Amino acid sequence: MTHPIFEARDITKSYGVVHALKGVSIGIGAGEIHAIIGENGAGKSTLMSIFCGKIRPSSGTLHRDGEQVAFARPLDAQRAGISIAPQEINLVPDLTVAENIMLGAHETTGPAIDWRKTRRKALRHLLEIDESIDPASKVHRLSKAQQQLVQIARAAATLARILILDEPTAALTSRETEKLFSYVRRFRAEGGSVFYISHRLGEILELADRITVLRDGAHVGELDPKTTTKDEMVRQMAGRVVGRGNPAPHVGLEAREVVLKVDGLTRHGEFDDVSFELHRGEILGVSGLIGAGRTEVAKCIFGLTQADGGTVELFGERLDARRSPLDCIAKGLVYLPEERKQEGIFPLLSIAENMTMPSLDRFGGLLRMRTADMLREVDGFVERLRIKLGSPADPITSLSGGNQQKVIIGRWLMRNARVLIMDEPTRGIDVAAKFEIQNELRRFTDREGLSIVFISSELEEVLDVSDRIVVMHEGKVKGIPAAAAATQESLLQLAMS
Repeated sequence: MTHPIFEARDITKSYGVVHALKGVSIGIGAGEIHAIIGENGAGKSTLMSIFCGKIRPSSGTLHRDGEQVAFARPLDAQRAGISIAPQEINLVPDLTVAENIMLGAHETTGPAIDWRKTRRKALRHLLEIDESIDPASKVHRLSKAQQQLVQIARAAATLARILILDEPTAALTSRETEKLFSYVRRFRAEGGSVFYISHRLGEILELADRITVLRDGAHVGELDPKTTTKDEMVRQMAGRVVGRGNPAPHVGLEAREVVLKVDGLTRHGEFDDVSFELHRGEILGVSGLIGAGRTEVAKCIFGLTQADGGTVELFGERLDARRSPLDCIAKGLVYLPEERKQEGIFPLLSIAENMTMPSLDRFGGLLRMRTADMLREVDGFVERLRIKLGSPADPITSLSGGNQQKVIIGRWLMRNARVLIMDEPTRGIDVAAKFEIQNELRRFTDREGLSIVFISSELEEVLDVSDRIVVMHEGKVKGIPAAAAATQESLLQLAMS
């Protein structure tokens, strides 16, 4: 980078005694993809929020084309050609895709909105990202992956020359990710610049021209994607060597007890004739492209929706076709939802309250709760799961995404769950925390006989953690290969066959 078109100099952001950013200086050139990596809490999102005008720095300056600028609001950043597609979905659910893309930027004829021109312009930006999404569809009818793509199209529709993409592929599978990469490369070829944030280190190495590492709010180094490795990236992010699990697959699973048997499960319009078995102590991965029906099958097994055909057996007992989630929990089967923040945690409650919510009946006394007993058991799971926290009384929102996920896992282990269905359990979690969770899950399956259905869009993760992998496509099971004999390419080929 010879002449940065946008530059931050000595940016600091403090919240009381907490320093989210500590003198960070960083810039980007025209036609550059600049990746920002770091663990959760490293300051990446805070820095990007300053760049797009959501928050103001405590000190330091921003410069656009060599001139100092100050953004009091997102509109100021947009006028400077900077736009963000944030990690969290931020769309209006009851408006159409086209209306969301052009929100606040409608085409007008005189004083009136020209809806024909507006929709035509929205469609043009949408087609740049994905051609399969209906621009007339209401956003709440879209999958999370499609909503993420719409959000990126909305950022592009501002005609920004600097795009900030914060975990843009977290909800995407490989096919949708490749479409996004194609767009980003075209944008770069036309002179656009991209700040790119992701926990998926492989795509950073594939896409980025330069990598900046943040740790504990400070700029700790730059890496060249042509010469660095994933291990070096993780070491720089964590400030230490982080051990990857890569466990050997379990031996002799076929001889073990079948704890969950799904036979011919069908729900019209979502999935058809789904069958598989889960053995005691097994991690059974579930892979597939967007729309494969993975989450829909999980919710049906757990009783959130009802099947039109097929059966589910748990520990040899056929479950009632009209079962509820409460029935499944009572029998030791639990579903951990994909949307951790919306459906997994109680954000206004403490860490201890979040972990013990389903088990409060065990701590009831004659006149009041046996708080000491409850906290003693919480402390035990905090130690077993290696949860990093200040105090169990702290709010759950004070924890990183990885530690929040560990609290949710501890919640159900405390409830004596024996089968966990985990839907995207490491989405939005940094690499070090992801490895820790994978290692802990393997430890619980090895030592305590826990059985896990592990749904993930990340093929590398499915291969790393699973014993066998159920590959789905358009609601059907296409095969169940052993993870040790599979590759990312073979899984994709099977999913698309």
